[in-house]
Amino acid sequence: MLGSRKIGAVIAAGALAGGIGVGAATGAKRHHAPGVLLKAAAQYLGLERAELVKDVRSGQTLAQIATACGKSVNGLEAAMVAAGKAKLDAAVAAGKLTSAQEQTKLERLQKLVDRLVNAKLTGRGGHAGKAAVLRVAAKYIGITPKALVAELKGKSLAQVATAHGKTVSGLKDALIKPFKARLDKAVAAGRISSADAQAKLAKLSARLDELINKTR
Repeated sequence: MLGSRKIGAVIAAGALAGGIGVGAATGAKRHHAPGVLLKAAAQYLGLERAELVKDVRSGQTLAQIATACGKSVNGLEAAMVAAGKAKLDAAVAAGKLTSAQEQTKLERLQKLVDRLVNAKLTGRGGHAGKAAVLRVAAKYIGITPKALVAELKGKSLAQVATAHGKTVSGLKDALIKPFKARLDKAVAAGRISSADAQAKLAKLSARLDELINKTR
């Protein structure tokens, strides 16, 4: 699992590769820059930083998390860019950057944020999301994730669950439960309407039906 520091490191790597150096430009250590972006994302989404990190660790992109919270991806990007711009503005005011240099960095920052928002920041691509599904499914079925992977060769999750005396509907409920809990929280906080939550659950239900019945 990746903590906030490691996720920050992933963001930092992208920032340095893009030549942003927001933190360095203000005289701070470079690794402060990803912290600024992560904090801005959490504030915009109305989440605690630890909660956002947990969602990212599960394999979700920032864009997916924003949608689940009833927020727009464009708004998320704007919030992150604004946080970076504030740091750069301070650097210009302090004479550490010229206006021209700031403009160049802002252009790079915009491109970087667009990539970060739509990328999985676990450092493991889509494997983190799949691993989470396997863990939940294995727990419901009553076997280890490793044993589940072995049994899935040539079988579907539905077939494995049935072979262990479990129901397909029960497996689906177990898989959808974490997502539903997050949506319920978003509805309670007023970040998303009940109708929107139901629509998202319907889409997820359809995807899970396909996932559960897919033969590996």
